[in-house]
Amino acid sequence: MLTGRQVAGANGHQWTGNVDPPARAQGGTLHAKGGAYMSSMFDVAHDHGLRTGVVCGKWKFVLLEQSYGEDAGGPDTVTPDDGRDKIDLFLCDPEPQSQLEHVVTLLERSAAERRRSLVFWHIPSPDFAGHAKGWDLTAGSAYREAVVKADRAIATFLQRCDADPALKGSVAVVLTADHGGGVPFISHVDPEAPVNFTIPFVVWLGKDGAAEDLYTLNPTSRSRPGPSERFMPGAAPPIRNADAGNTALGLLGLPAIPGSSANAAQDLAVRAPASN
Repeated sequence: MLTGRQVAGANGHQWTGNVDPPARAQGGTLHAKGGAYMSSMFDVAHDHGLRTGVVCGKWKFVLLEQSYGEDAGGPDTVTPDDGRDKIDLFLCDPEPQSQLEHVVTLLERSAAERRRSLVFWHIPSPDFAGHAKGWDLTAGSAYREAVVKADRAIATFLQRCDADPALKGSVAVVLTADHGGGVPFISHVDPEAPVNFTIPFVVWLGKDGAAEDLYTLNPTSRSRPGPSERFMPGAAPPIRNADAGNTALGLLGLPAIPGSSANAAQDLAVRAPASN
């Protein structure tokens, strides 16, 4: 999502760990794993003068701070030099409602300074519940309640943006997930089960208007997956969560992530063409 790269292959970032990373000096950066500097959406945004932030719910995301903090971030390639620390705020908090306060505070501070911002917000509660109690969609299940908790935080965030004159109409959200789940019931390790890899990809532009289907808006550059496979062989790729970083940068009018492959042309259309 943040590098615009897939995991494997010559251009992949190669990071497969799903636990807290080792310390930076012991190889706990994306650059050490991939054997070269792995640019991220934070590099592009920060080098162009934006405020950046990570608000996450799992400590394993310290990998981002270790990879893009002041001791590991790459040189600023855009004048003026804003330094090597590509993430201005790194905060780990598992509670969605308190997370949103941190996100709103960062956005409000940026708006007060007439400065744009880019924030990665990770909500952990559905994943916690799925692994503990299963991806159970029945009413009242632990998973459903966790999704409600996450949804309530997102709804409150959107309401706060809409109520703040400095943020209203100026905040966009790219909402996606890293995976689904349920096969096996408390996991998502079966690579052939669509429920494990079918995820949302929603773009909210902060304005009223009818919802548009992203596949309808991108009839040639993206292919809608069939019911039993990730995508059809030989067809255009599906919309993937890896498209998120370059989608966000495109909405900010910024170039794509260096070295990225997912949506590197920033050609994923997220709004209908203006009518004449």
